[in-house]
Amino acid sequence: MDAVNSLSSSTRWGMVLTGLVQGFLCYLLTVYLIPKHSGWMFYALPGSLALSSVVLFSVVSFKQRALWVWSALILAVVLGMGGWLKSSISAEDSWRQYAILWNYGWCLILMMLLVLPWMQYRLQAEPGVTRYAHFYTQQWQNILTLLLIAIANGLVWLILLLWSGLFKLANIEFFNKLFFETEWFVYLVIGLVTSLTVILARQHPRLIVAIQKLLTLIATGLLPLVSLLVLLFLLTLPLTGLSVISQRISTAGLFSVLALIQLLLTAMVWEPHKPQLGYPRALRYLIQTAIIVTPVYPLLAGWALWLRVGQYGWSAERLQGALVVIVLVVWSVGYLISLLRHRQNPCASMGKIHLGVSLLGLTLLVLLHTPVLDSWRISVNSHMARYQSGKIKADQISLYMLSHSGKPGREAMLALQKDPEFIKDAKRKRELTQLLNGDLGTAQLTAAMLAKNVMVTSGSLPPDKSLWDAVIEQHYRVESCRETDSCVLVSQDLNGDGQPEQVLYAFGDNALLVFSRDERGWEFKAETTLPEGVTKAVLLKAVREGKVGAKPKAWRDITLGDETVVLEYRR
Repeated sequence: MDAVNSLSSSTRWGMVLTGLVQGFLCYLLTVYLIPKHSGWMFYALPGSLALSSVVLFSVVSFKQRALWVWSALILAVVLGMGGWLKSSISAEDSWRQYAILWNYGWCLILMMLLVLPWMQYRLQAEPGVTRYAHFYTQQWQNILTLLLIAIANGLVWLILLLWSGLFKLANIEFFNKLFFETEWFVYLVIGLVTSLTVILARQHPRLIVAIQKLLTLIATGLLPLVSLLVLLFLLTLPLTGLSVISQRISTAGLFSVLALIQLLLTAMVWEPHKPQLGYPRALRYLIQTAIIVTPVYPLLAGWALWLRVGQYGWSAERLQGALVVIVLVVWSVGYLISLLRHRQNPCASMGKIHLGVSLLGLTLLVLLHTPVLDSWRISVNSHMARYQSGKIKADQISLYMLSHSGKPGREAMLALQKDPEFIKDAKRKRELTQLLNGDLGTAQLTAAMLAKNVMVTSGSLPPDKSLWDAVIEQHYRVESCRETDSCVLVSQDLNGDGQPEQVLYAFGDNALLVFSRDERGWEFKAETTLPEGVTKAVLLKAVREGKVGAKPKAWRDITLGDETVVLEYRR
């Protein structure tokens, strides 16, 4: 019989119904509830997906009390994390909330992969199978089932695309509208295909085992190469130094990836109940040596990360990187101890390390979505502490980071609004106000505002509305023109045709823009950054003294008959 854990007919129908209900629920939430009450994004949607995933991957019988206890516990945790996350970003716009929900969803998938084997060990007990052997098998099955779900959905929608396309050639639009414009159909098909794929994978584990064996064989061939790479690269580090690497790429990221690849390949190849790796002795010693020195990489990554924290303080990415380093250190040191203490058969000890690392990773992921390890709060507090201690100046404060740090970042920006040192610069004050108001000011810059705020020097052409309309098209370059007398307009003939161009000096944005007029009206022609030392006072003095001129360029373009080759010369 192909199925090891055969599912009853009622259980299979229950799983199909679960997939359909989940698809219909996603349709209701995303189409009807979320646009009106965005809080549902972080409560019902992730919670329902987590609950249905647990049921599909773990159920043996819907009458199991333990299944519903586990499901209720997971649902409560997911809803709690989602509620806290929602409260942290309540002031964010909807697009930002969608992006955060997307990242939150990927974290939930990783959490699910870590927690499912523990559930399945309780719900799908196999006598005589150790916890780690069950964990190893189920982890493979869960990961490959997710891969099959993605492939199955992709193939189904490719078939439906072909289906609708063929009938569309015959001027029959019904199927195209049903498959791709009827939203309830889309969600129901995805839910149905997902549930059927999970049933297929669980009813026919030999299919999963075959794919697992193929991937394990590939990993078996890659492990010696990676081990040799790990050893050779470590030997070259004393000769090259870390500074050469840090100039090109993140040192902490590189070392963490190298350690992770070595550890993952080892975990894939070193199966439970296998006392030694199935390699020739020379290759086995090579791999074991690489495993022994692997802890050096996460330790170096942690050291490089600590230097960055000392230079720039904590950020959300550095905190997450530090947690990854902690997991890799525990994992690699655990392997090292297992090899040193149990040289003949380290497999049992390494199995315990895998179980411990999975629990550690799951715990850290959950804490990241709670106030305990709030990466936004930690990074904002670190950034503001550096400013208050004088390590960074007001112009070094990252408003971008604060505006993307949820509630803690908004509270920090509100505090900066009352800081005299920070708001004494008009441009910083304007950017801060715009971020707090939730807009970038693009829709409020008008021709009337420019006509009122921009200073026109004596002797210059009077600007008309068409000029201001051309300036507004470049609004992101002249945001400082919101402030009175922050911008100055000077008329100057720059191409020798006898018709003056309009030159706009935006001192708050450190920019100079040139506008030229033709039969269609004013048009943006050129821009540059103002040189250091060119201030409003310097410009006005040059205008009064008649020293505003134009210098011809020494290098010219090339003409080939009637054709002109425009050259961009390096300065």
